[in-house]
Formats: sequence, structure tokens, C-alpha cells
Amino acid sequence: MDENDWASTMETRERDACIEAARHKQQPQGNGICIDCHEAVESERRTAQRCISCQQDEDKRQKQRYGTRL
Repeated sequence: MDENDWASTMETRERDACIEAARHKQQPQGNGICIDCHEAVESERRTAQRCISCQQDEDKRQKQRYGTRL
């Protein structure tokens, strides 16, 4: 195996490992308490980390910081 084949194989393995890790990454889930204001999260959003008001504030901060919501 020459150097080009070896490098190509390593790149493919690294790429596949990154894709696999991203697929299995768990999304953070809340416990019913807002992480910002420590109030109860709305009942229809139990798995959300923030209440609606704090989420809107966070979206605004992200938009100001990065120009778009991440």
C-alpha cells in the first residue's frame, strides 16, 4: 500500500467515524425546568431546555452574535 492509498484510507475512516458519531449524538433534553430562569417549562415543551420566553431571548442573542440561529 503506497502513501496515497494509506492517506485515502485514513481520511475515509476518519470521515466515517465522524458521521457515525454525529448520527448517534443525543440531543440535550430538559427536565422540565428552564436552564436560564429556573421556572417550569410549558407543559407542551417538557423536553425543551428553555421556556418560550428564554428560548426567544437565546434565539435573539444567537442571531446578533452569528447573524443566524444555529
